[in-house]
Amino acid sequence: MKNQQEDFNLLAQQLLTEGLSPKEFDDSSFFSMMATLNARKKEDRAELVDPLEAINQTYGL
Repeated sequence: MKNQQEDFNLLAQQLLTEGLSPKEFDDSSFFSMMATLNARKKEDRAELVDPLEAINQTYGL
């Protein structure tokens, strides 16, 4: 939990430095911010693989 709080504080610092107003930051949802912090790149999301494509790649069909 301590690491998540530090991550959140770092995000706040970066956003405020880049021009986000304190009010905009305070009005944002903590859980939305944490979801943003934990977002994965599309290529890192295995669940987005098309099943037919996966079968074709596996068996060379």
